[in-house]
Amino acid sequence: MKYHIDDSEEYVIDNIKKIELGNGKTYIIYSGKEPVVTVEINRYDFFTDAIIFNDYAIIGNYYEGIYVISLSDYCVRNIKIKGYFGYFEIDKNALYVLGCENIVAFSHDLEQLWESDSVAVDGVVCNCIKDNTMMILCEMDPPGGWIERKISLTDGTIME
Repeated sequence: MKYHIDDSEEYVIDNIKKIELGNGKTYIIYSGKEPVVTVEINRYDFFTDAIIFNDYAIIGNYYEGIYVISLSDYCVRNIKIKGYFGYFEIDKNALYVLGCENIVAFSHDLEQLWESDSVAVDGVVCNCIKDNTMMILCEMDPPGGWIERKISLTDGTIME
């Protein structure tokens, strides 16, 4: 099935599955054009994002980490991220979660592949992915103390 996800400030959709993980921000997950489930999370003014990855809806939410929702049975798993959730990156068939301090890599079925050591103190941003390397910016001395690093996508180690 082809799914997509959309955030909605206001919604009125009856007769579909509702998952309440907090309050204030709602995501609607569609199969084609039909809504199949709504997910409500706590609202934060920082770093909230949602994606579809294979048969999962994944919602990143600042201090709460990421919520992984199986689209086959609507089971929910919460995975904490060191510090706070920042961004998602996808390369090939892997998902990377970039946070405050580090990066966590997941396989196509959302099993954790690796978690990097701390590479930053207040944010990790992906510049690009090339071959088996992720070029990142790491904030080491906020505000504005960004440095460049390279991370191996094989095991999450810093490459010199």
